[in-house]
Amino acid sequence: MRDIRKMEIAWEKVQGSKFGLSSRTYQLPNGGTKEVPCYVLTKTECLYIATKFNDEARAKLVLRDMGIQ
Repeated sequence: MRDIRKMEIAWEKVQGSKFGLSSRTYQLPNGGTKEVPCYVLTKTECLYIATKFNDEARAKLVLRDMGIQ
């Protein structure tokens, strides 16, 4: 979540919108529940985030976009 929040700043500058923020409710073993924040991302947003963590995937995506490969 922390890394995505940091990346969202640049995404918003380029795309003009923030990532969709939501939450999920989980059942705890003791019978209680816990609500945790999460992002609801499009395929494009997922690619943007995933390529930050994978240099090879980022290189392939850039080259594909340029018509090289």
